[in-house]
Amino acid sequence: MKLVFPHKEHKDFELIGDEFTIGSSEDSAIQIEALGMSSNHAKLVKDGDVYSLVIDNPASMASVNGRLVKGSKEVREGDLMIIAQVHCKIEGEKVEKKDDNRTRIRMALPKFVLRGVSGVYFGKTFPLRGKTSLGRHSDNDIFVNVDGISRKHAAITVTGDGLELEDMGSSNGTFLNGNEVNEKTALKIGDEIKLDNIRFLIQSPGMQLDQKPKQSSPSSASHSVSNVASNTSAVSSGSATKWVVTTLVLLAAAVGGAWYLGYLDKFL
Repeated sequence: MKLVFPHKEHKDFELIGDEFTIGSSEDSAIQIEALGMSSNHAKLVKDGDVYSLVIDNPASMASVNGRLVKGSKEVREGDLMIIAQVHCKIEGEKVEKKDDNRTRIRMALPKFVLRGVSGVYFGKTFPLRGKTSLGRHSDNDIFVNVDGISRKHAAITVTGDGLELEDMGSSNGTFLNGNEVNEKTALKIGDEIKLDNIRFLIQSPGMQLDQKPKQSSPSSASHSVSNVASNTSAVSSGSATKWVVTTLVLLAAAVGGAWYLGYLDKFL
């Protein structure tokens, strides 16, 4: 295992041992100089196969998956830790698989997807295969890191007939189309699932591509053309009237001026 920094501002650190101090001090096993980092900011402790982030000083700020650490917090592979302002994760060693020249079978598209329609999950889509668990703990298939969501909140299972929704003993309940779910309940496309204040819709993978802009009917198009023509005719008629009135006014003014200057005396 190793500690990696997604922003690449620090080198990866191999986690060989059971305890690693993190801080700006030269005595720290993992020395990090960053804004807000104290000399002995935190400890990463391994107990068997489980890692924990330990904070001895309450003034030292650290979080795991967005939740503030007070005392100690279990850290799993892939969990995001923010220590002071430094982002880091625990990752396992990537083992390169040798090519055995076998044809790879492409995974088929899921028949159903879960699409977020509120909060931070708006627009996010999750494929539904087998049994999909939802909850606040990071080992769920869909990790919903929101206050009000239980560690194991609900589960959606793909069956031979479609989908089933069940509540996993959550504190705030699971709701289907506004009704609380107390037993396994069948789902269909278009159903809304609500976990606390987070809402999801059951969809098929291509549903968001099916909506096309409505085309105008021939009758409405003809009506529009007719309106444009009548409007144009009205505008043209109004313009012609204005030109006639203007011409008469100018002509009258010219005649009056000629009479005043005596140019018309010989005709009178």
